[in-house]
Amino acid sequence: MRARLKPQASGPSRLAWVRYYLGRLLQVIGLMVTLVAMTAFFGSPSTLAMLRMMLIGVLFFVPGWLLARKDPADG
Repeated sequence: MRARLKPQASGPSRLAWVRYYLGRLLQVIGLMVTLVAMTAFFGSPSTLAMLRMMLIGVLFFVPGWLLARKDPADG
């Protein structure tokens, strides 16, 4: 008796790719906001404003990291 093979999937869905690239975009935005916060407030006495802006960058980066953890091309 021959074993039946399951049909191969055509590849990752478009939704997986959109989720992946949206995550990468959020990561880049978060890193850019953090970089701007570091450079804009460097040497400034306003440490609290710098920390708040860096927190905003982190709040962009973390959801992006969660969305882009799995590359759709890896299966």
